[in-house]
Amino acid sequence: MKKKNTIFLSIIVTAFALLYWAGTFAEENPNKHTGFGRSPALSANGEEMAFSYYKEGESGLYTAPASGGEAKQLLPPQTVGSYARPAYSPDDTKLLYIKEWEEEEKPYNQLMIYDFETEQSEPLKSPDHYIQEAVFAPDGKHIFLIKAGSYVENYYGDGESPQDFDIYKMNLENKETKRITKFNFYSLSSLQVTDDEKYLTYSFYNEKDVIQRLNLKNKNTETISSEPQYESDTGDVSVVGSPAISPDGNTIAFSEVADTSDIGTFQYEVFTMKTNGKDVEQITNFHEHVTEPVFFPNGEELLVTVDQNFAGRQTDYEYWKISDNGNEQKQIIIEIPDHSQQE
Repeated sequence: MKKKNTIFLSIIVTAFALLYWAGTFAEENPNKHTGFGRSPALSANGEEMAFSYYKEGESGLYTAPASGGEAKQLLPPQTVGSYARPAYSPDDTKLLYIKEWEEEEKPYNQLMIYDFETEQSEPLKSPDHYIQEAVFAPDGKHIFLIKAGSYVENYYGDGESPQDFDIYKMNLENKETKRITKFNFYSLSSLQVTDDEKYLTYSFYNEKDVIQRLNLKNKNTETISSEPQYESDTGDVSVVGSPAISPDGNTIAFSEVADTSDIGTFQYEVFTMKTNGKDVEQITNFHEHVTEPVFFPNGEELLVTVDQNFAGRQTDYEYWKISDNGNEQKQIIIEIPDHSQQE
């Protein structure tokens, strides 16, 4: 990859990253998106996936075989609001998700849980708590979540935005919630916990995209960065998105700028590297916007989301299954039930 180390490009990349973290590319598309959502989840056994499907900007929640096929609607689209960022429990009996809506130019993200046996949902937090995302702990009895500490008025006076994000741990039995970090970050996302519950991995923006992991035993943090000889196509200012850790905890998959189109649009691909920053490898070559990698339980395949219309006004997400070396790839074709189209 060629290096484009110019001040102008750095400014453009920084501006793009700020827009990304501020929510320009949030789950709910302001252009009344119809189609698949951005952040699908894989079940613990790797046989099923959960995802949002949008109808004119509002989404329902669905599941489908991870190999493709007919989808099942868990929650229908609402007149106001959307469902986003599903996450399975370790025994695949429950599903965390975020209920999103806006009132008087103020966004709300409420943490919910769906029970596959009863086919019922219930809130885990009140709407007063803005929850960015949440994942189950390996024991299935606790969850880790990213919560905003406050809201701030937008620069142009057109509403409020959440800020001061930190990571919390909740006991699902008594709903007791404990704050485990004191970051107060402007942005915080891509939360994952290792199977041995030793590390939490996450990413945030601080003049550049940063991937870190937190040792839950001693509370030490470690920044995960690529080896020095690797150079992003954006030069010194990289835009690293949606990092995901492999089941064995040794590999990180992430989305990064790999090239630019003829009209100057950044083209994102998925890369992998060891957690020590070595062996950086590009494993997709879609020449589009590839993001949200998720490892299958075998650690040898990934689920990725491809926006086939990244430069356009409307997103066009597709789900693909790829091998960890990029040699094999297959689109996951999902059929949405007709009744969802009639909501």
